[in-house]
Amino acid sequence: MEARKVYVSGGSTYVISLPKKWVNKTNLKAGDSLVVTEHGSSLQIETGVIEKESKTKDIKISQITSSEALERILIAFYLVGYDTIKIKLDRKDHLAYREIIRNILDYLIGVEIVEDTNEAMTLEIMLDYKRMSTMQILQRMFSIDKSMLLDLGKALKNMDIGLAKDIIIREKEIDRLYFLVVRQLKSAVEYQQVAEKLGIISQKDCLGYRIVVKDLERIADHIENIAKSYIKLIDFQKAMQLNDFIDLNNNIVATFEKAVQALFTRNDEMAEIVFHELKKVEKSQSDISKELFKIEDIQSAILMKAMFDSLGRIASYSGDIAEVAINMSTEIS
Repeated sequence: MEARKVYVSGGSTYVISLPKKWVNKTNLKAGDSLVVTEHGSSLQIETGVIEKESKTKDIKISQITSSEALERILIAFYLVGYDTIKIKLDRKDHLAYREIIRNILDYLIGVEIVEDTNEAMTLEIMLDYKRMSTMQILQRMFSIDKSMLLDLGKALKNMDIGLAKDIIIREKEIDRLYFLVVRQLKSAVEYQQVAEKLGIISQKDCLGYRIVVKDLERIADHIENIAKSYIKLIDFQKAMQLNDFIDLNNNIVATFEKAVQALFTRNDEMAEIVFHELKKVEKSQSDISKELFKIEDIQSAILMKAMFDSLGRIASYSGDIAEVAINMSTEIS
């Protein structure tokens, strides 16, 4: 942090000098324009060239330990906002690396391969902040999670293995949206201009959204885990009745929906209702947990316990979202 004196120029214009280190870092020149945004008693100053500049990263696979490491690196560069990633295939055994690069398209939205030769591959990230706002994507994630939970109840009630398998497939779309939102939030934190285009009212809200998007992603993971455990459970118990579990699932769906609505509407009263309902969910969990000890087949009991624990985690994440809703609805006056 640096202190800067305020000077008066021309009798009515107030002027401060810019730190030389920052000017050099951003390649500012005399005559360039800056974007100034007011935040209460603070001013945020940004360069006005973020629309024109493109971030490019060069990678050599000879400097990467494995193809799995390349996958993690590509995701990291995607998240921090690179627009072009050039991968030099400077190893003879590069087929595994090629496969990773192609597979990355399955779970990173907006990524295209624009160069594919024996020597190199280039990824281009083509995203328009104006077309996909953060709130729209969060709403889409909520809709997918909710549909997965509702269909989970139907699958358990009707012993529908096909529907359970379809639920598992849908989880991949949540992962794709999760990576996209994290990329957006990282850019929004850095640039107020980006935050405004993404529909983020205040940059400080990015922290809350970061928590929420992770909760939505983890909820999908637990729904997937329940579906997988149920498919295995059917192999052991062809006529397994899970009425209590289905009722609990339906209650959690309703609580989850209220938590997300509280977030979208900044409604702290609705968020408090979520915490009240979670107490009832905890009571149901306790009752069901006692019944699990009466199951004679150990393998079935283990699978049902895994399903039960994942459902409990979904309820817990709903509470986390409600807490964020309360925090974001509270303003300093």
